[in-house]
Amino acid sequence: MRCLVTGGGTGGHIYPAVAVAEALVRLLPRSRVLYVGTARGMESVLVPKEGLDFEAIRSSGIRGKSLSSALRGIWAASLGIGDACRIIRRFKPDVVFGTGGYVSGPVMLAARLMGIPCAIQEQNVIPGKTNLVLSRFANKTFTAWEESVEQFSGTADVKVTGNPIRASLLKATGKHEARAAFGLEDRFTLLVLGGSRGARFLVDLALEIALSGNLDIQMLLITGQDYYHNAVATLGAEQQAGIAGAKYGNIILQPYVYNMEKAYRACDLVLARAGGMTLAEITALGLPSVIVPSPNVVANHQEYNARVLETAGAAVVVKEGPDTSKQVEQGLRQILNNPGRHKKMAQAAMSIGRPDAAEQIARELIALARGV
Repeated sequence: MRCLVTGGGTGGHIYPAVAVAEALVRLLPRSRVLYVGTARGMESVLVPKEGLDFEAIRSSGIRGKSLSSALRGIWAASLGIGDACRIIRRFKPDVVFGTGGYVSGPVMLAARLMGIPCAIQEQNVIPGKTNLVLSRFANKTFTAWEESVEQFSGTADVKVTGNPIRASLLKATGKHEARAAFGLEDRFTLLVLGGSRGARFLVDLALEIALSGNLDIQMLLITGQDYYHNAVATLGAEQQAGIAGAKYGNIILQPYVYNMEKAYRACDLVLARAGGMTLAEITALGLPSVIVPSPNVVANHQEYNARVLETAGAAVVVKEGPDTSKQVEQGLRQILNNPGRHKKMAQAAMSIGRPDAAEQIARELIALARGV
């Protein structure tokens, strides 16, 4: 079986595509998978690291840009359809799978024009515009949350599967081993992360908590490449041998972590934004969280994502504003000082996690390719 997968721009689009590709190969070891993205997107770096074949097309975003930029984006997308058609003719996929981002549009349209069965996956409660359009002609639309179904057209064939996460994240790494890999001690640990590109507000918030000394807590702070050096300078942290990062007291700073399974296993509590994939990972692993949704996203979709966890009792949600720091610190303290609450939040997170989503989607793609 041959499967072409596409999705790009952020880790939230890239990693679910990779997870499904990996699950497909586990189920059908002789399968061939080709990942199509853009040469300038994160996928051009991340996907080859995952051992997948990669090819690039031309494409660009359109939404929220000036007229001239939008016109250039439309032109790039049209060129991308041609690029995708040539790749499809050469690769001859049995099925095409997209996870969103502007690269998905040209690839999925090309697949449709060439009569290839195709499916898409949406990570957020409020679907992105690209996936809303693509769902109208995709053979299948997979969603992460029950709350998403009503957002799609009645003609879309929608199935709730959860967000596909990489199998490596579910590996049973011991907590002691995981903490040692980051130079952490064996004590209650807070993991702070803002997604694949980092989140300046969360980094600044973590630095404020660190400098205040109000919480007796060990912290693993993943800053993102853009904010790492400033965070190190703000704390006066020192580079730490063997951990690809810096240390300030009981705080470890790293710009990016490729082995996220160890970062998750090392921690007891997560402070994060509300990207669909971040929430999928922490619920699959049963991790309690304090969530600060980004207000700078289309349709405020992160808050909708976060409220699903809050309703289940798996997270404390704090809206970004002038009192965010105080509210986050209060939320962290309440969990730290109440082991019973921490345990209940962990159980609630586990109850809504879907660790088998990647395999479920892979099986659906196999059936789609076989015309079942």
